[in-house]
Amino acid sequence: MKATVLITGALGFVGRHLYRELEDSGYDAWASDLPASCRDAGPHFDARKVMACDVTEGEGLLQLLKESSPGAVVHLAAQSSASRSFERAQETFLVNSVGSMNVFEAVRRACPDCLVLAVGSADAYGPHEGKRALDESTPFVPVSPYALSKAAQDLMGVQYFRAQGLKVFRTRSFNHTGPGQTTTFALPSFASQIAAAEAGLGEPVIEVGNLEVVRDFLDVRDVVRAYRLILERGTPGEAYNVCSGRPVELKSMLDTLVSLSRVKIAIKESPARLRPADIPFLLGDNSKLRASTGWEPRVPMEQTLSELLEYWRARTGESSPSASHKREAR
Repeated sequence: MKATVLITGALGFVGRHLYRELEDSGYDAWASDLPASCRDAGPHFDARKVMACDVTEGEGLLQLLKESSPGAVVHLAAQSSASRSFERAQETFLVNSVGSMNVFEAVRRACPDCLVLAVGSADAYGPHEGKRALDESTPFVPVSPYALSKAAQDLMGVQYFRAQGLKVFRTRSFNHTGPGQTTTFALPSFASQIAAAEAGLGEPVIEVGNLEVVRDFLDVRDVVRAYRLILERGTPGEAYNVCSGRPVELKSMLDTLVSLSRVKIAIKESPARLRPADIPFLLGDNSKLRASTGWEPRVPMEQTLSELLEYWRARTGESSPSASHKREAR
């Protein structure tokens, strides 16, 4: 594989970690994202290799690929919140499905020998009978607009591989978290609320949705390492579950975060945080990924949660009354 890798959605949570993973592994990583994001890329990116592009605009993507001439494209750009997708269904489908088609079309026209890693979501699997680990043969039963859009992206990957000969890898990525994830998602929302309570910026109460759901969580750094290994060792045309293979109730994750808190925290269920439809149990089988690439998870979830809370403490600390008092005293 040619050493240049273009990442769409590179300035988002996962993209930033993937950029670092690729650079640290000897690749020449190029970053693409929306113009507003590119203006605030930060010091971790080489500004010469940060390019503004909206995946809903096909001609812009085509030009981007011609300029960067990558050996691989990792397609991360997406509206990534299942909860938000219920309110923004059309936007979600436009970005995730039409945007993905634009990526495939641009690759077909500009660099047809390029590898394409289309990052999908295990949400596309939806609810299934019994509490079992789902493998890649499991049919899709999407229950949110987000899941539907990702199911469509996955099927597009199959079509472009079979009909157009594109070297497409597909992931069904299960839940992942870590430092840098926004409060759109449950665990960073919990962590940020704890950090605010510790800093005196909010009541020591965490508002939550349904805590009884069971999920399969990974640290984001294990996830991006899996993406790199799929590019290096995977088989084009195949789909890969990226998951831990371990079920965990969301409540137990919250309990771990609360146990790390420096103040006493109360829990309050908020109807606004409940989804119109949800998946009670979602667990993945990662045996195909392991066998194909040699990947295995390395970061314990306890470490991930601790670092996630520290990230939000650092983000919150400068706004706290104690921090303001220290600045005035200098």
